[in-house]
Amino acid sequence: MGLFNKIKGAFSSKKDETVYNTGLSTTQKSFGSKLLQMFQGDVTFDDAWYDNLLGLLIQSDVSLKSAQKILKGLRKRIKKNMDDTDALNTLIELIEQNYGEDIAPYTLEEGRLNVIMIVGVNGSGKTTTCAKLAKRYKDMGYKVLLVGGDTFRAAGSNQLKLWAQNLEIDFVGGNDNQDPASVYVDAARYAKDNEFDLMICDSAGRLQNKINLMNELEKMRRVLIKETGFIDQTYLVLDGNTGQNGLAQAKTFTEVADVTSIIVTKLDGSPKGGVLLSIKDELGVKASFIGLGESVEDLRPFEIKAYLSGMVFGDEY
Repeated sequence: MGLFNKIKGAFSSKKDETVYNTGLSTTQKSFGSKLLQMFQGDVTFDDAWYDNLLGLLIQSDVSLKSAQKILKGLRKRIKKNMDDTDALNTLIELIEQNYGEDIAPYTLEEGRLNVIMIVGVNGSGKTTTCAKLAKRYKDMGYKVLLVGGDTFRAAGSNQLKLWAQNLEIDFVGGNDNQDPASVYVDAARYAKDNEFDLMICDSAGRLQNKINLMNELEKMRRVLIKETGFIDQTYLVLDGNTGQNGLAQAKTFTEVADVTSIIVTKLDGSPKGGVLLSIKDELGVKASFIGLGESVEDLRPFEIKAYLSGMVFGDEY
């Protein structure tokens, strides 16, 4: 299984391999195992087989448009009497090529304040993701400030404050129902006065069907840019269990927030995961990180080879 050996060898470390395989085990059991079965035994690559593959991809939250694109490419490359292993390798290689190169984790610009903004709906894991990103950059030696911009949900800013205390990272938050844009102003001035390297800004969970709340999010971005001069990265956090609704969320947020890339959380509990491919395919937005567990160490840079390996094969090969 040559291509698989290539994918297996692409893990950045043994720890990454363990985290990906463990975190994607639910997906592998529900999707990967079924996919492997389709390429075993006396396989006939006829219309019925392609229909079954289409159904399996859709069940894994690959959109119909993306799934049809994959199958169209596969039909051109799979020969009628092709060896099963070669056929599976062809599918995996095609998905990898369609996705393209990984996004390298953001490298901070030295000598100035860097700004990251986190957006997404309530319950997606934004606040926890802010803390995990802060821990990542703190461990790299940077001075990090966490900003609690979720002033409309009592637990929102308090949760981030507790994370900051546990991680020994500075925090600026607001009072309940305070204008979140004013919190960003206070935080930006504090960060500049105290020479922070990075400011990570949480935001309230904006429901994509609430126009007034989305307008407010746009206002927060304008104010933050006015105060700092720029936003270096805007990450849209999506719950890996939301399925195709995640694609709808991504479409709306990319229209409002100039999203740089996505972070998909809670994949360790999801039987799916294919929406990652659809968001890239339909919106041109790739994943920077994925959440594969509750530990701060389980937020991993997204790697397409590692993702395909964990989702399809896991520890089976």
